[in-house]
Amino acid sequence: MESIDDPCTTPRDGRHQEIWSGEIGYLPYSLLLGCPYDREAPPPTYTSLRVLNRERSGDKQSQLHGYEFLSEGGLKCVDEQVLAKQKGIIIDVIGQVTACLLQGKGVVGLSLPIRLFEPRSTLERMLDRWSFMPVYFDGINRVDRLEKFKRVMAMAIAGLYISPSQEKPFNPLLGETLQAEWPDGTKAFCEHTSHHPPITNFYLENRHFKILGHLELTGKFKKNSLIGGFQGTVNIEFNDGQKVSYTYPRFRAGGMIMGSRTANWEGQMVFTDRENGLAATIVFGPEKKKGFFSKAVGKLDDFRGVLTENDEKICDINGSWLRNLVIGDTEYWNIDNHRPVFHRFPVNPLPSDWRYREDLVWLLKGNSEIAQKWKIKVENRQRDDRKLRGLKY
Repeated sequence: MESIDDPCTTPRDGRHQEIWSGEIGYLPYSLLLGCPYDREAPPPTYTSLRVLNRERSGDKQSQLHGYEFLSEGGLKCVDEQVLAKQKGIIIDVIGQVTACLLQGKGVVGLSLPIRLFEPRSTLERMLDRWSFMPVYFDGINRVDRLEKFKRVMAMAIAGLYISPSQEKPFNPLLGETLQAEWPDGTKAFCEHTSHHPPITNFYLENRHFKILGHLELTGKFKKNSLIGGFQGTVNIEFNDGQKVSYTYPRFRAGGMIMGSRTANWEGQMVFTDRENGLAATIVFGPEKKKGFFSKAVGKLDDFRGVLTENDEKICDINGSWLRNLVIGDTEYWNIDNHRPVFHRFPVNPLPSDWRYREDLVWLLKGNSEIAQKWKIKVENRQRDDRKLRGLKY
């Protein structure tokens, strides 16, 4: 008898612990309702909450496992297992990229081999960016507007180093959802609301604040790098009426065709509180000096900026997304001293929750062969659905 809290985590017919049924080809919450039974790709039992909510280590070594720090800044992937998985697909990827460019599309929706994926949805990867929210928003209702603004910056910048995995999360399906919660009572609700362009709406709620908005997942090849990330604005509304918004920088994965596989953030983050006249622009990368013969100062992972109030400078901002954040004379975040607080998944989410995707579940169980077959099934069903809606992309 399966637990109400964990639907379909035990076999329907009691034969194989990882297979829900040996006769029915789909699960109750499946996107593929009505598909015939396939002996080569049976429906999996869903993953229990004990596995989904297993402890995740927040220390630097665990989060940056498989990477080493580069002397010029940024990270280099040295995980031989990950690098081995990615060998031999460059020609296939280049062919798909060419086709996407000819059709005027980005590269987010490329159909890639399952061996390149991690068993998580992009929806969950997005939540990782707010892993320092419980740390910096604790007691947020008891501080003034300027301190709130600074803590928003600390929360957003500190989360950049969380899970910079070289493995790709699953692109969300249209209508795919995610529900999560933190120990401080914050609840998160996400839904993938557009396939082209790929856009996800999010809403996080706590008794002292709300975090809401939508982000577009972007990606494009530029020479030897894949550049992308979440494009859009994160809006935070505090109960006292203060509103702060910010944007994310771009993520660059280098060495996609040749050379070392590297990872770094670039571009800028812009923080704004229009009503109170507070603003800050954080620029990533070495500081460029004026003059023809001048060299840039600093490392690739460094950043700097200025905090202003009504266009008047309050203080400087500097640090590194791999080291620390200093606002004025105060160090708000240090990668060695501050630990993230990760979300957990509740019982009984919506049937559209990411955890019910068969391709993802099979990969989580360690069976990439069956996961690949389900991935093809899911992608074909998505194409059929788009045709029914009269969409050509």
